[in-house]
Amino acid sequence: MDTGEARLEGLITFTSDFGTSEEWVGVVKGVILSINPRAVVVDLSHEIPPFDIGKGALVLAAALPHLPVGVHLAVVDPGVGTRRLAVALQCRRGDFLVGPDNGLLLPAAERLGGVTRAFFLENSDFFRRPVHPTFHARDIFAPVAAHLSLGVDPSEMGMPMDAEDLVPAPWGRARTGEGAIYAEVIDVDRFGSLRLNAYPEQVEGLGHRRGDRVIVGLGEGEMEFVLASTFGEVEAGAPLLFEDSSGVMALGVSGGSLYARTGSRPGDTVIIYGPAAR
Repeated sequence: MDTGEARLEGLITFTSDFGTSEEWVGVVKGVILSINPRAVVVDLSHEIPPFDIGKGALVLAAALPHLPVGVHLAVVDPGVGTRRLAVALQCRRGDFLVGPDNGLLLPAAERLGGVTRAFFLENSDFFRRPVHPTFHARDIFAPVAAHLSLGVDPSEMGMPMDAEDLVPAPWGRARTGEGAIYAEVIDVDRFGSLRLNAYPEQVEGLGHRRGDRVIVGLGEGEMEFVLASTFGEVEAGAPLLFEDSSGVMALGVSGGSLYARTGSRPGDTVIIYGPAAR
């Protein structure tokens, strides 16, 4: 499949909530290399907070469009050992995503053109045996990713699935109506900015332009934010609404932490009002 995108033969990215103080990341990478010694394994992050599917999904969605076409292994898997499915997804750009069917993979798949094929991983010929019930990253996902990087078609690994049957993504797109955007916080980054499930074209659609002062409903109250491109466009300590490098809209404070100021967390509702909505 020629997508015109840059490719790196044998590329496997790896994202997890494993941290680096235990042996788990090294073991998974060792399993990959035992199957494909020429694999190029790129660590995106292993500092996803434990069990935080939403954070893992955002990291993948933000990162993968900037990488060459390849195989992308992601494991944030609070349901390991249960009836949740193990899946491999092929995307329109040509990438494969490998991981648990818990919504983790879908935002990235959308950024890569959408899911064109989905497979339930069930052929144990492509697993390490025995499969340990608490370490599917080592025994299922890593071997599958390695075999995909060698050109094995996922149809050999399991039955096809309808993409609509996959567990939904951790968040949807913000709703627009009545002169406002009804969004939610999907992440708090390390600087205390709040990433939202709203997008630049939605804010533009309200009629706001760079430099405008925008009223935002946050928690029990409202705050005024400047619509800006970068933190340096506003005074130190001033709140701003901006497009995050991941492509979503975010709320922050120049030189400070909006999280520290408001205590807002993922899942909280945010209302971005249009110029004439109030």
